Amino acid sequence: MRFYVSLYLFVAGLYLLTASGRIGLSDGVAMYSVAQSVIDKGSFSSDPCEPDLNDLATGSSVGCVPGKNGQHYAGFGLLPSVLVVPAILGARAVAEVVHVNPAVTTKAGASLFTLMVAPLVCLVLAAWIVKLGYNRWTAAAAAGILAFASPFWHFSVKGFFSEPYFTLGILLAAYLLSGPRNRFSYALAGLAFGLACLARLNGVILFPAYILALAFYNQTHKLSAKEFLRDALAFSASFSVCAALIAGANFSRFGSPFKTGYHVAFPTGSSMLSTPLFSGLSRILFSGEIGLIVFAPWIMVALFCFPRFFREHRSEAALCGASSLIYVLFFAKFSHSEGGWVAGPRYLVPVLPFLIMAMAPVIQQLQLSTSWKLRPWSVIGPVLVVLVGAGFLIQSVGSMFPDERYYSLREFYSYKAAKPWWSGSIPLASVDFLSRMSIKSSQPSRGDFDQATTRHERERAFASANSAVTEGDYLDRGPNPVNMTAPNLLLIKFRLMGLPAFVPIAYLLFALALSFAGAFGLRRSIAL
Repeated sequence: MRFYVSLYLFVAGLYLLTASGRIGLSDGVAMYSVAQSVIDKGSFSSDPCEPDLNDLATGSSVGCVPGKNGQHYAGFGLLPSVLVVPAILGARAVAEVVHVNPAVTTKAGASLFTLMVAPLVCLVLAAWIVKLGYNRWTAAAAAGILAFASPFWHFSVKGFFSEPYFTLGILLAAYLLSGPRNRFSYALAGLAFGLACLARLNGVILFPAYILALAFYNQTHKLSAKEFLRDALAFSASFSVCAALIAGANFSRFGSPFKTGYHVAFPTGSSMLSTPLFSGLSRILFSGEIGLIVFAPWIMVALFCFPRFFREHRSEAALCGASSLIYVLFFAKFSHSEGGWVAGPRYLVPVLPFLIMAMAPVIQQLQLSTSWKLRPWSVIGPVLVVLVGAGFLIQSVGSMFPDERYYSLREFYSYKAAKPWWSGSIPLASVDFLSRMSIKSSQPSRGDFDQATTRHERERAFASANSAVTEGDYLDRGPNPVNMTAPNLLLIKFRLMGLPAFVPIAYLLFALALSFAGAFGLRRSIAL
């Protein structure tokens, strides 16, 4: 138990140091608005918002869908919005005590709550690896790769994303189906998977991967077809409870159990999956904006290691491989695979733990000093270290970079003949930002805006892109320009929020205490 608690504390402490404490993406703002409605109105409305059917790329239409009773609703999973309700209530109380803008503190509360959920994913990944018979060092290394050398870091600390919640659910379901099981494992796994789909509706497409894993398990252990059907039924029955909740929520919001909110943006399946397959694969794997291999280059080693993982753990490998393949193919075809103004492969984040699992046998093998002298380990070892190091460097530099800056400047330079050296690459733009960042702006902060106001402010800035002379001039025309020029770190922005001077100091000490306690505990528990 000490190992898992220490792992959680270590990851959570370092995540707090790099938290943004704000919600920038329209999807997150919509989910936050739903949470506010749960508290204030007892409904799942995303009002106040303004539908914009011509702005699908930012998610505005899906975040503000006309529904029953003249209200607007978000098409996103409801579970994250419900779970952050206590955090928002607590943030409101803090705002009242210290007399600061409650909209700012409640958004920070939702973002920080998500951050504290995210390390649980690393914990479950480590537990799964230990369950398969690997040692704690292997488990800690794998969890560290997920936490700090992959885009999971970014989408855990830079807003209010559904990815940590969804990933936790599907990974917990995979853990429950792996290795020794009891009679409740299948039902609990189905429930975990169902809760994951309550967080992210498109997760239902992974259902066949879990049934496939059951089939491989039964085949490996030479169980009968009757036992397979019994296990699959237990998994499906508990999942169906959550599916019924999803259908009920759809009916209460949109008047039909089959309308999810995406029916407005994508009225047909062909409109949703309209991207040519190879073009989509190229973008989601190699793009400098959302490419999976660009932001997590160690994935190439994971693919190389997969055959060995399959030989040693057939059912787990079937689940990991099928889940990854389904998601990659689906989002390669998906017409808006970028997932908004984000840095990295947002939609593919949930498959990262499954890809890391494939490297577990190799990570354990490389702990033997003799392995580094033998082929292929003498090649795989250094390559893995370099690629994991590259992933960590990309994520750590990117932890300070505001995503909105890249996409705003992309619009600005679309009117210029000369393009910047970092054009087309968010990691390179992050490096460029290191020499340009400042906690000051020529324009004061303009307060907190709702979805519609923020979009209108951004549209006005976009309309002036052609007339702006310099980057700074253009960025100052947008909403809250300090968010474009200052490092995207809550530690730096506490004073801008109007909080007392002791708050950032106390926050820093708390985060450091967590990380040091976690590091000390990991050292002790791994050495045992």
